[in-house]
Amino acid sequence: MKTVMSFWAFDVVHEWHRYYLSEAKKYWNQLITIVARDEIIKKVKWRLPSKKENIRLEDVKKTGISDIVILGHKKDMMYFVKKYKPDIIALGYDQTSFVHELSEFLYEKKIKTEVVTIDWYESKKYKSSKIKAENNKKH
Repeated sequence: MKTVMSFWAFDVVHEWHRYYLSEAKKYWNQLITIVARDEIIKKVKWRLPSKKENIRLEDVKKTGISDIVILGHKKDMMYFVKKYKPDIIALGYDQTSFVHELSEFLYEKKIKTEVVTIDWYESKKYKSSKIKAENNKKH
């Protein structure tokens, strides 16, 4: 079975995330989605997500798009890449900081995984920070 893997924070699951997961799944017949741990998000974005990791995990599962949804490793961001050796890793249009590290890791470990980028889908409208800000205005 050929596998595609996706990584994301999924702070507020919205239409772009559904689009991203659906597009990623089109590459092969099994989609494994890694939901970033709270401490990893804090390290990368310098802030904690608005929702705890277990809630974000359940939100992604509820979309019904991914075949496997798991929390990322607490320390090793490449743990599941090593474990599953996916055929493709699908990154989002704004995951640019991760591309270099991931490509370097795949090259060093001689893992033959293709990395693709899923284009944006109305990114000005469907951006977690904008959705959170709009929700805060309503309350």
